[in-house]
Amino acid sequence: MSDTPRIFVTGGSGYLGGSIVNELVAKHSNWNIVTLVRNDQQKKIMLDTYPKVEVVIGDLDNKEVLLAEASKADVILQVASSDHIPGVETIIEGASRRRPTPAYVIHVGGTGMLHEVPNGYGQPSEKVYHDMADLTEITSLPVEGHVHRDVDRAVLDAQKRFSVPTAIICPPLIHGVGTGPIKKRSIQIPYLTETFLKRGKGFSILEGKNIWDAVHIRDLVDAFILLAEEAVKPNGGDAQWGQKGYYFVEAQAFNWGAVAAAISKSLYDQGAIKSTQVDQLSVEDAVTQHPWAPLLWGGNCRSAADRLRRLGWKAKKGDIFASLPSMVAEEVKNLGAQNATLTFDH
Repeated sequence: MSDTPRIFVTGGSGYLGGSIVNELVAKHSNWNIVTLVRNDQQKKIMLDTYPKVEVVIGDLDNKEVLLAEASKADVILQVASSDHIPGVETIIEGASRRRPTPAYVIHVGGTGMLHEVPNGYGQPSEKVYHDMADLTEITSLPVEGHVHRDVDRAVLDAQKRFSVPTAIICPPLIHGVGTGPIKKRSIQIPYLTETFLKRGKGFSILEGKNIWDAVHIRDLVDAFILLAEEAVKPNGGDAQWGQKGYYFVEAQAFNWGAVAAAISKSLYDQGAIKSTQVDQLSVEDAVTQHPWAPLLWGGNCRSAADRLRRLGWKAKKGDIFASLPSMVAEEVKNLGAQNATLTFDH
C-alpha cells in the first residue's frame, strides 16, 4: 500500500469521528484524510480547523457518494453510526471496487448487545464476554433483544459476499470530552447528567450494583488508529479481519450506583443541584425520567478486549471517575442545547 494512504472517515463532525480526524491529522500528517459531513456549515468548520483534510458532504443514505469515496480509499473508518445497515453495506460494496485489492473497512459497533439482567435490574452479573474465546457465542446472539446485533450480522454477511477485509470495534460506555471541533459529548453519562439536572437530584435504578465497562474517548480513538495502521501494512499487518475481525475495547469496569453518586457530587460542587442524595428508583419510575433508562443505566454489559491487547493496545487516559467533572461541566454549560448531539450522529 502507498506511503500516503487515503483514509475515509465517515461522521467527521461527530464525537467519535471528529476525535479520530483530530488524532489522524496530528499523528499521520502524510496520510490523505477524507471525511464525510452533513452540510456546508460543518464542512467550513472542518476545513477551518484542518485545512489539509478533504471534506465531502453527504450522509449514510447517499449511496453514490459512499460508493465513490469507498472505492477510492485504502482504509475506511465507518464511525457515523452503529445502526445504519444500508450505509455500511454500501461502504463495503464500494470497498470491494477498489483496485487492485479491496479497501479495509473498520466499523463501529457497540457492546449494548451484551446487555443482560440475569439477577434483575440494578444487580450485578459475573458474566464477562471475551472477544476471542467467546466469539462464536457473541456472533450467535439473536437479533431480537440485542441492540446492534442486526448491523454486526449485516457487516459480517457483506464481508463474505464482497470479500472485503472488515473489522468491527465495539466500545462500551465512552467517557471524556471529544477532541473534534463540532460535537463533544457521548450518550450515557451526558443523558444521565441531563436527567439529574432536570430532576434536581440524582438516582440509580434500584440498588445500582449493575456493572458496565468504560473506555476513554482517546483510548477508543487509539484503537481505531491502531487497526488503520495495521490495515496499511502488507496483508493487513498482525490484525485479524473478516469473520474473526471482532474487537471489544474495554478499559475498566464500574457500577452505575457509584457513577450516579459521583455525578451528583460533581453537580452539587458546581452549584447545579442542591443535594448529593441519590434516590433508588424502580424501573417504572426510572422510565418516567428517561424512556431508555433500563437499557442505558439498569443492566450489566461486560466485555474483555483480548484481541486488541494482543495487538499492543493499552488504555492510557485515566478512569471514568476522573472524566466526570469535565463531562458534567459540559452538560451544565450546554443544558438543553445538545439534546440531538449523540455519539455517532454526524
